[in-house]
Order: sequence, then C-alpha cells, then structure tokens
Amino acid sequence: MRLLRACLSVIPVLALSATGAISHHAFSPVYDEKQLITVTGVVTQFKFVNPHAMMLMDVTNESGKVVKWTVEFSGRLNLSNVGWTADSIKSGERVTVSGNPTHTGSDRMFFRKLVRADGTELLPAGPQRLNAIEEERRQRARQRDQQK
Repeated sequence: MRLLRACLSVIPVLALSATGAISHHAFSPVYDEKQLITVTGVVTQFKFVNPHAMMLMDVTNESGKVVKWTVEFSGRLNLSNVGWTADSIKSGERVTVSGNPTHTGSDRMFFRKLVRADGTELLPAGPQRLNAIEEERRQRARQRDQQK
C-alpha cells in the first residue's frame, strides 16, 4: 500500500516536469517566425547563460517613452561554439536588433541579428556556422586552384 501511494504521488510530478521540458524548447508557440522586427536601443544587461542567453535593452518608442525590451538568444553552449563570450555584448552599447516578435505583441523577441554602432554584426550560431563552412570551402577551392 505504501508503495502504491508513493508511485501515485510520483507520477503527477513526472508528468508535469516532462510537459515543462517539452514546452521549454518550443519556439513557435511563443515567437512568430513569419515576422521580423527591428528595434534600436541601449543594452542594459547581457546574460550569457543557459538555457538561453538574454539581453535587456532600453528602446525609445515613437512617443518618446523608454520601453524595456527582452531579446532571447540560443543557449550559451551554442553561442560559445561560434566564438561568443559574456563580453560579446556590453551594457551601455547602442545596438540595432532584428528578431522574431512574440505572438502577443509583448516587448520581447527572439534574436536573429545585432548591428553595432560601428556597423559590425553579430549573428546567431546557425548562420555563423554556415558562413564559416562556406569560407573553409572557398579557401580549399583556392588552394586546389593554386596547386594546378
């Protein structure tokens, strides 16, 4: 009887934790992948953490009011694999960020591109990896052409 009670009390906990784990990584219920928005503002904080890096920024809207925006990134591991560090984005830096907005229209987006004041860009891990692979292919092709 004790074993049965123990099992019955554990099953709901496991069911709830599994649901949370599945929903955590779902992109489309939160963000609209068909839309891309761009905001410009000043970074107030960059958190280089798992499961997702986060950036907070102050954006002045059309009426002149400062709005706090949250930008969600891939996780620390994915970003660090392409060279990002905790210092890749600094507080006080003025940036323009493009990303997918939420379905609810909140002041939040999923990161797609960041452009600094000097014009340099930061891209998510996927495009940076593809760019690096393409560059390696170009270099190998040049080497083959030089050897001929």
